[in-house]
Amino acid sequence: MKKKENIIIIVVLLVMILAIIGVSYAAFNFSKTGTKVNSITTGSITMTYTETDNTISLSGALPTTDKTGKVRLTEGEYFDFTVSSKIAGDVNINYEISAKDVTTSERKIDGSNIKLYLTRLTDDGEEELMTPETYNEEATANDYTGRPSGEMSLYTSSMNSSESNRYRLRMYVDEDYNPQGDGGNLQFTVQINVYGKDGDKYVPLTTQEILEDNELQEEKTNMFNYASNGNYLDMNSMSQQNNPEYVTNGLYSMDDEDGISYYFRGNVTNNNVQFGEYTEDYYIYDDGYFQTQTLENCEKLNSGQTNRCEKTKLASKGDKMYWKIVRINGDGSLRLLYNGINNNQEDVRVGRAPYNLTSDDSKYTGYTYDRDTNEIDSFIKEEVDEWYNNALGDTIYDNMAIKGRFCNDTSGYQLGTNYGFTDVDYNVFASYDRLVQSYTNYAKPNSPTLKCPSTSENYGGNYRLKAGLMTADELVLAGASFSVFNLDIYFKSNGITSMTPGSNNMNTNYPYSSIFIVHPFFDQYINQSSDVVGFPITPVINVSVDTGFTSGDGTSENPYVIE
Repeated sequence: MKKKENIIIIVVLLVMILAIIGVSYAAFNFSKTGTKVNSITTGSITMTYTETDNTISLSGALPTTDKTGKVRLTEGEYFDFTVSSKIAGDVNINYEISAKDVTTSERKIDGSNIKLYLTRLTDDGEEELMTPETYNEEATANDYTGRPSGEMSLYTSSMNSSESNRYRLRMYVDEDYNPQGDGGNLQFTVQINVYGKDGDKYVPLTTQEILEDNELQEEKTNMFNYASNGNYLDMNSMSQQNNPEYVTNGLYSMDDEDGISYYFRGNVTNNNVQFGEYTEDYYIYDDGYFQTQTLENCEKLNSGQTNRCEKTKLASKGDKMYWKIVRINGDGSLRLLYNGINNNQEDVRVGRAPYNLTSDDSKYTGYTYDRDTNEIDSFIKEEVDEWYNNALGDTIYDNMAIKGRFCNDTSGYQLGTNYGFTDVDYNVFASYDRLVQSYTNYAKPNSPTLKCPSTSENYGGNYRLKAGLMTADELVLAGASFSVFNLDIYFKSNGITSMTPGSNNMNTNYPYSSIFIVHPFFDQYINQSSDVVGFPITPVINVSVDTGFTSGDGTSENPYVIE
């Protein structure tokens, strides 16, 4: 009984001031508060916040681009700190890292001109926790972590076991800021705080409603060897077979990086959501095959010939946006797949474009590539970002779309000899080994994952984005299968381009890299496509809603509504 009481009263609110960082475009100044190691021990929990000796003190720091600001690594250009915990007993801590404007100088640069960028340090490098964001204070407090209003939230998570995490913060002046005429020596100072509070892990009302509306199904042994309709590819007979025992439809669970994720599989009909609307008429550019978000990108695909690019309306002002719930993420947010402006339409794409314009190097399977130099966006990322920025980015809906995790798994690059390929130039990625077991006649089971493997390549990896694409693992979880036809799953059959590389062939006669897709012409089976072949773009976003759905039951006739 005594132990139980200790657990209940272990902590009400933990607040640690890590550092005060001053910034101006003329010079960065850094000053510390407290001691090198700050620690609070309450009952069964010890949380420790450790500062390093890195200081931010740049002279002549002018406005800079995100690409430059995100990779600064010379002494004085970044600040490292550690958050550690020792937890005894069955308890959960929700915690949050935030920044607070504490500028005292009368000559102050506005926070809208200051960008902050937070990463987590891992053995393999840095994991992005937030994309570069201008300073923006939250209007409301977070009761789950104890963060008050009036601070900028940088990162929120929870923990129920002892752990230690290293973080790196960078701060710089936005490239759009024009310093001419401001008189110089403007300053901006933020205080970095960590808040923690015990309690049940935060579960948004939307998650609660979905779990109430759907019975959680039990995963079957090796069920991912089969499509959700029970079909599988038998390599012995080189034909498609069926096993009725493996028909799987409904809501299932699997761990991701942030906890338990609940994903929809098969021919479900109650994962429909209406969220957002087009605030202006929306146009794309069509050359008869490709459809791009900008005239410039259409010209790139047509060697500069503008006359091939016809401006075509995708949506009208006021058209509602519909989505399919792919899964509930471990952090409680909803992962949504775009489903067009009419919940029953067949063609739901926002464009059609190649993954990249070049395919003769494995790096072109990267959602971004050349990360160790200037980090170039893939062509399809440009398209997805452009659609999001134009359709949702400058609307009230942007506040509800969070920077969610997206995985471009470029790990495990190896020769493909284990899959019967005799060409010494044929290589496969870890995703191929994980998801295409039909080529070894299921010598081991397919094993999709919602955790992004670490990669040592200078392309791809784990991203935090407002919009992206599905992964091949999510396609398999949804019920699709490699080279299995006639599927019956919840997303439309006009094709889906994933952000997961499968294999490549660097044969000098015809080098190419491939991305997993759901084929638009052959009843939804998963296959591979060369980077340069264009397939439909179907965006994915992550939405966090504390207040629940305003109406609906998730069916296509009466979708959940998020307002």
